[in-house]
Amino acid sequence: MASGKGRRMMAIVLSLLAAVIYGAGDFVGGLATRRVSALFVVGIGQVVGLPALAVLSLVLPAEQVRPADLWWGAASGLSTAVGITLLYKALATGRMSVVAPITALCALAVPVVFAFVVGLTVGLLAAAGIAVAALAVALISREPDRVEATQTATGRAVLLAVAAGLGIGVFYVTMGRTDPASGLWPLVAARGVSTALFTLGALVTLPRWRRAAAPMALLWQWAALSGLFDSAANALYLLASREGNLAVVATLTSLYPASTVFLAAVALGERLRLAQIAGLGLATLAVVIIVMGR
Repeated sequence: MASGKGRRMMAIVLSLLAAVIYGAGDFVGGLATRRVSALFVVGIGQVVGLPALAVLSLVLPAEQVRPADLWWGAASGLSTAVGITLLYKALATGRMSVVAPITALCALAVPVVFAFVVGLTVGLLAAAGIAVAALAVALISREPDRVEATQTATGRAVLLAVAAGLGIGVFYVTMGRTDPASGLWPLVAARGVSTALFTLGALVTLPRWRRAAAPMALLWQWAALSGLFDSAANALYLLASREGNLAVVATLTSLYPASTVFLAAVALGERLRLAQIAGLGLATLAVVIIVMGR
């Protein structure tokens, strides 16, 4: 059996891997959503990710799957679907530079607060690392305002962004409540619920994405790849949450925007803004501090 320090280090590694893959999935999905409805991209990604998770669950057999674990998983899928839907609505009605950081910070705050409430305390260094990471996420997630964004919609968009962040944050908490003996089956339950909801959304947008400018085959590939990345990252996060402190695991996983920004700079040549550069530096510092405080 691995030592306590060994398990905590494993949780850190798995969390960072999850963050990298989450960010890669967002990058690929973002390429598709520039040309077609986000609901279509997420819907296809959910459909593709479901069998992938089922196969992975069979490869890594569970010792015992309790009904409670599947219910926690279903709750995770529902919270994710609601959170992402509200996020899209917020981005459509408000200023992106406001919506993105608020959603990211609220999603991070939920598991951190929950961990402290239930007594999952961390050391002083780790707590400092969490604070630095929160600032890093806010800076990295900050997006430039769209010209068409209306100032009058900002108040409503803020409320939607907060609700979206809470919904996404609940996923971190509910997945952490599942028993390690259940393997990855709670994720299958979560993906089953979210797949059903997003598939309906994708079908509703059918007339619009058929008129997309990019080749449809390419959009399907991007959407499917983003779904596979998301499934892999979910599995890594679940495994990490069973090895280490929920607050630390959720914090490190929430650094995924750094991966997206880095890929956009390398693959698309997008220039990093000063705030994003500062955020990437703080993210690196946060990881170092958390590792030192493990």
